[in-house]
Amino acid sequence: MTTEVSAQSLRDELKRRNWLAIAVATVVMVFSYFPYASSFTSLPGGEVEINPALVGIGFVIAPFVFITLGFVSRNPKAPKRVLQSMVMLIGLGFSVGLLAPVLGATAAFAGGAVLCLNPPRADNVFKWRIGAAVLTVVYVFVLLITATPAGVFSGGLLPLLMVGFADEYSTWAYGRRASA
Repeated sequence: MTTEVSAQSLRDELKRRNWLAIAVATVVMVFSYFPYASSFTSLPGGEVEINPALVGIGFVIAPFVFITLGFVSRNPKAPKRVLQSMVMLIGLGFSVGLLAPVLGATAAFAGGAVLCLNPPRADNVFKWRIGAAVLTVVYVFVLLITATPAGVFSGGLLPLLMVGFADEYSTWAYGRRASA
């Protein structure tokens, strides 16, 4: 009985730590994402002007998002995952960013959250996390085409939250299978 209670309390503690990490990292991400998103402005002739100072602010603050996710959630592999997320920020952010820079930032932050957040003890966690990240990018892409301000705004708020929801679903499905 005590083993079952302690296992449940450990799962609850991990869940609380992960949501705390998501909340704090989302605040940090807002200070990285929105200066980056606002650095691309359209001129009347259809040309796009880039403000390098705002791009720099976005890139300087971005590592702190991954550091916050990894260390606040107490991921035992946090240093390695933060470095992997930084590589993913550059690679995934620039490649997807060719479609739209905001979309690249959304994809990079979602991919970094998949790696940095402490995974719960359940099956297929990374499968659901990657699915949530892809769904977020597709959703933001559709919003950028149909309602650009909503796409920019949701791109700055959804990536980390969707990874948290994927964790919730995977632990729920794991618990349901284990009790059956």
